[in-house]
Amino acid sequence: ADVHCRTPPAFARAVQRTAMYIRKRSALGLLLAHGSLVAWLLCSAPTIEGNVCDGVSPALLLDKDRIQDLWACASAYQEANWWHVTATFMAVYIAMKGLAGPAFTLCILAGALYPLPLAQFLTGVGEAFGSSACYLLSGALARPVVGRLFPAKLEALRLRAEAEKEHMLIFNVWLRMTPFLPNWFCNLACPLVGVPLRPFFVASLFGTQGSLLFLTLTGATLRDLGESRFELGSSFRRRALLLAALMAVLQCVPLLFIWRQKRRAAAAASRKEV
Repeated sequence: ADVHCRTPPAFARAVQRTAMYIRKRSALGLLLAHGSLVAWLLCSAPTIEGNVCDGVSPALLLDKDRIQDLWACASAYQEANWWHVTATFMAVYIAMKGLAGPAFTLCILAGALYPLPLAQFLTGVGEAFGSSACYLLSGALARPVVGRLFPAKLEALRLRAEAEKEHMLIFNVWLRMTPFLPNWFCNLACPLVGVPLRPFFVASLFGTQGSLLFLTLTGATLRDLGESRFELGSSFRRRALLLAALMAVLQCVPLLFIWRQKRRAAAAASRKEV
């Protein structure tokens, strides 16, 4: 009888260890495969004909008088090698997000290189898949590190996620919109506090569109003003202020939805008691 009582917990622990081993190996394989893809894309970059890129280097970003030369080179290269540039952009974007890195510079670059709808699509897909990769890597490899560095924040997020488990999608959208929690922390912490991957992925795809729009609009404005030495005019400032105000309003929408749902549930419960 004792044997039968002790076997199930031991078997469960063995299954848990095996699952953790598989997750860690899968995460390492994902890192290696994607790192190899990025390295191959960068090393196999085609050249461009002509002399438009002669003497051009990233150091020109610090030279206001020659930044137009850098932009002319980037535009010509992107036009001549569209598919390679786009594949490299997406691979690097997903890699940066997967490693919990900031990608705002790539969002601005997307707005400068692509039409606005395509830039929104590319950055949105990059956010969804890159954040999901970070979610999987954190759940498999980073749990001890994140738990040691941010114990208070993790506990607060765990309690909030538990309270909002019936509105998990809206809660995840709010996490993407709120300025109080950076996206990199959400990507690392969500798998550790019980947030499912499906609502996390959907919220990463749609909940980040406001901030992505702001960044891609910045890149598009820099592209349009390239011939005027990249000086921002009053129209850009007005548009930026309007977009910031819109984002502030949108951040309140998920909270309002959750509040209304809870109020309806409380009202229904009180009616049942009566």
